[in-house]
Amino acid sequence: MDRRFSDYVTFVSGVNPTRASKQIDDVIVYYEQSDFNNDFNHLDGYEIEENPSDFGKQTLKEGDIIISNIQQKAVMIGKSNAGKVIPLNFTKVEFNKQTLDKNYFLYLFNSNKFIQRQKEREQQGNLLQKLSTKALGDLKIPVIPLEKQKKIGEAYSETLKLQGELIRYSDLLEQFSTQILEKTLQGD
Repeated sequence: MDRRFSDYVTFVSGVNPTRASKQIDDVIVYYEQSDFNNDFNHLDGYEIEENPSDFGKQTLKEGDIIISNIQQKAVMIGKSNAGKVIPLNFTKVEFNKQTLDKNYFLYLFNSNKFIQRQKEREQQGNLLQKLSTKALGDLKIPVIPLEKQKKIGEAYSETLKLQGELIRYSDLLEQFSTQILEKTLQGD
């Protein structure tokens, strides 16, 4: 049975940093694209030490789901990014009911071919690649029993973690190879 995302979630747009800085005197720690990439690759090795901002629904908690409006990908927030505030180039996903698993949502939004085609159709003719919150809510999704959602979501999450590890290993291998080649050139 096909339903719409709006049947299960609410989309919350990020704050305008210029307006926010005029409203609050405190330093606001914003969630950035590099934070998104770290969450996407499960690189969650550090804690932020700043006092978290309190910006209502736009303040992130560990386990929240957000969408990068630039990449049209979704991630789950890791502990290192809790307390940060999402700017306009991100959209937070709030789950209305316990009938849609968060990891299943990630799978659907990031990898499901049916949803990818819908997102591409929505973006045709638009100069900006951002989908409006209404367009996001109107995306049709395949709904299956919660237990199956959890299995698919868990498998997807484990796949992302493995991909993140492979990226880290690839970076280490490149650094190692570069060091060896440079030492060879130096004659050591």
